[in-house]
Amino acid sequence: MNLRKSVRKRVYKLRSLLPIFKKNVVPHTPRLHLACGNNFLPGWLNTDFYPEGGAIFMDFTRIFPFATASFDAAFCEHSIEHIVKSDAKFMCAEVYRVLKPGGRFRVVTPSIEKFAKLALSNGSDTSRQYLEWFRKWSNDPGASLADALNAWFFKHGHRHLFTNTELSDLLQQAGFQNIRILEPEEYGDPVFSGVDGHGKVVGSHINSAEAMAIEAQKM
Repeated sequence: MNLRKSVRKRVYKLRSLLPIFKKNVVPHTPRLHLACGNNFLPGWLNTDFYPEGGAIFMDFTRIFPFATASFDAAFCEHSIEHIVKSDAKFMCAEVYRVLKPGGRFRVVTPSIEKFAKLALSNGSDTSRQYLEWFRKWSNDPGASLADALNAWFFKHGHRHLFTNTELSDLLQQAGFQNIRILEPEEYGDPVFSGVDGHGKVVGSHINSAEAMAIEAQKM
């Protein structure tokens, strides 16, 4: 890591600890994008712990800097797996708080069910395509499917991977209702149409083989 990036990370970490960054910010748009990375969405408030471009700083493991009932929709893609389960539970509760009644939340994240399916269907077209992709990604032509699956648990900075039921329960505990399990790039509510970005990076077929999407509503 170069010096500039190291210093920037330290500054962002310090920001997350200072109360000055926890005021009730008035959003310029009713749609909240958590941990946007490079997937900047027009018409959304793009936030990230390491913001680039037009994104703003936000640590979603701490109290959100927004008033209750500020947003119509919230979106989080391939990020919730990078925090421990207790922080994920807190994040879901904060999303629920800042959503307006009727507001919707979409989460896309790796799925333990999908990994189990890959492991149990070794030799299928999907598992062969996934392994081919992983060998290129890891620059390891001799990698096995087990290597690919272990990478999701022990690499990428992942802290907790979810089953469909576990994440659904977490959302329900936060107060959400009308919970739907979907495929990546499958949208239950038109407010989320086209928001998923991970498939553009790894390929839609790879994203579909490893991830799930969940949409839920605040009533």
